[in-house]
Parts: sequence; C-alpha cells; structure tokens
Amino acid sequence: VAEKVLKRMRAPGAGLLKMAINVSGASLGDDTYVENLLKMTSGSPEERKRLIVEVTETSALADLEAANRRLAALRETGIKVCIDDFGAGATSYDYVRKLPVDAVKIDGDLVGGLGDPMTQGLIRGFVDLCRSMKLETIAEMIETDQVADQLKALGVEYGQGWLFGRAEAEPRTQLASAAPIRRRGAVEAWG
Repeated sequence: VAEKVLKRMRAPGAGLLKMAINVSGASLGDDTYVENLLKMTSGSPEERKRLIVEVTETSALADLEAANRRLAALRETGIKVCIDDFGAGATSYDYVRKLPVDAVKIDGDLVGGLGDPMTQGLIRGFVDLCRSMKLETIAEMIETDQVADQLKALGVEYGQGWLFGRAEAEPRTQLASAAPIRRRGAVEAWG
C-alpha cells in the first residue's frame, strides 16, 4: 500500500497531494514496516511531510512502548501519525495517552449516532481532550450537510465521507477554484 501511495504522490500532476496509509497494530509489531517506509521515502524528505500514517484499532498494539518508539521515528522525519477509529475500541485512550500522534479520527459509528445527546457529549469531550493535547480532530462517515454542521459546531476540524466524495481507487485532484464535489443525501451502505 505504501508503495502504491508513493507512486501516486510522485506521478505527474500530483502537486502537493497528501495521502494517508492505514497501518495495523500487527504492522507495528516490529521495526520492519517503519524501516521500509523510511527507506522508501529517504530520497525525498518533502514526501514525508505529505504522508499520514493512520494507526487502526483492528488489532491492539501488543507493545505500546515499542510502537511509541517506531511512531516517534516516523514523526521525527515529518510523517504525521493519526489514531484511526477513535472511540471504537477500549484502547483509544491508551493510544492517545501513550503514543506520539498528531491527529485523532473519530469513529464513524459515533458520527452516525449524533442524534443522541450522549453521543454529542462524547464527541465534544473527545474534541476538547484533543484540543488540550494540541491534536487535530477528523470525523469520518460524514454523509450530509446537517452532520457536517453538527460536527463543526462541536469543534471537529476536518471531515471525510460521502458528502465530500465517494471512495475511489485513485484520488482525484481539483482546482481550489472549482466547486467542491458534494454528495446529497445519506446512504446506509458503504459498498
């Protein structure tokens, strides 16, 4: 995946495209993944500033101390680190507390529950916590303008989801002056 992302970032017309790579706890289980990513980007420090590594909670990190060291090595070179699916698992708070990260992506299940005042309170609390730690906040699975507006009112800084564009095999770039690509209406399935 990292090779494909770097190939796309290096393609003509990519400009300053930033891209994220999801990395599982298993990939951070030893030094191999980090060493290979740093080797692949060693010729271009500017590329590193355009990469984001998203640590997923699909499998918990067995050794947080070792993962901390590996993620710190990425950050030292300019690669940003984000915790993906924050709020979905029991390890979220441990990750924020013990890992060197730049951003937190709020899980889509929480975003989908914005109609519940308790969920709104949880998201507001997450945002306040992240702000106090100087971490960026991103919400996923945003499908309507109403949800985007609610999240913005709660203090969430960035968003992703079908409202902004359908997931595609290759990223599309558009001129800043062009009208944003926006989807209307909610869809319950992501297939």
